[in-house]
Amino acid sequence: MANIDGITTDAPKGGVRYGTININDDANYEVKLKPLYTGLCGTDRAEVSGSLSFTYNPENYNYMVLGHESVCEVIDAKENEFEIKTGDYVVPIVRRPGKCVNCRIGRQDNCSDGDHDIHEAGIRGIHGFNREYFFDYAKNLVKINDKGMILTAAMTEPTKNVMKAFEVFDTVSKRTIFENDDSTYLEKNCVIIGTGSEAFLYAFMAREYRMNVYLVNRHDINDYKKNILDKINANFYDYTKEDKIKKIDLLIDTSGDPGTIIRFIGKLNYNGVLILFGTNGKAPASALSGEDIDYIIERNITLAGSVDGAKIHYLRAVEYLEKWNYSEGSIIKNLVTGTYKPDDTSIFLKKPQEEIKSLIKWF
Repeated sequence: MANIDGITTDAPKGGVRYGTININDDANYEVKLKPLYTGLCGTDRAEVSGSLSFTYNPENYNYMVLGHESVCEVIDAKENEFEIKTGDYVVPIVRRPGKCVNCRIGRQDNCSDGDHDIHEAGIRGIHGFNREYFFDYAKNLVKINDKGMILTAAMTEPTKNVMKAFEVFDTVSKRTIFENDDSTYLEKNCVIIGTGSEAFLYAFMAREYRMNVYLVNRHDINDYKKNILDKINANFYDYTKEDKIKKIDLLIDTSGDPGTIIRFIGKLNYNGVLILFGTNGKAPASALSGEDIDYIIERNITLAGSVDGAKIHYLRAVEYLEKWNYSEGSIIKNLVTGTYKPDDTSIFLKKPQEEIKSLIKWF
């Protein structure tokens, strides 16, 4: 039993505190890790508020260490087949395999075992990364080869969600000829609902497809955020004030708000695709009308949910983050709008008004 400092919650009841905790160390683990940065997102805040219905504590603990986004330094490592060594920088995978067929082939992101057989660090049944150090197996780590990538690599976990979602898009869009007759996505319209960090990461990736990209929200955003979008040739509009786009080819939701999603379904083009990523179990119900259903059917519109990602998506995330990290102006770094000390737990209770991505610095 080790005494270390960490950030915990009484999941699923919620709450947050920073202090000394007692964690059983497993001598069989191969790698000892020290977090450098850990990220915050809506999932963390939902846990702290007690509104995340599917979270649960690790077995035999009445609390859970928070944190599922992290970049770490390896401070000790046994010999392992993945060549993870002391001094390496790595990103730990969040969801761990269960027993279903998808888990057995390394696709735990598509786990079919059921809610209480899904284990995710800092979310469901496994302690997270917001602590001075922790132990893990080398197979659960993705190596960061470039020390200049440490800050950007802290966004690997949310970026892997984007890689998974675009894999889903690539798959379901093949039910028709989605591309233009010149084989490109030029002038295809992608609308992303929301203006948080995931929405910005989706915008970066949609621009890789050379689509026209629009972030939308029901309130304006500040000039700092607009400047980032300008530099990647993406757009923003407050949909309560203006209607900039009539036809949408790819609609991505990061809000989890049913009313907003339904608002935009009627703008989806023939053979359009809707990717549902955002979750919000407490959002008001908003039923599809018969007219909405007819619209979806008659236009061959595809609705697809996307959650989490496999190790391959982490690797793809690192590849794109490296590209964006060294592109002109390194705009991706501008998504980090604040770094905080581990004991500043107020960041879990109230989202800064202009936040895109907040990180906790552990060194």
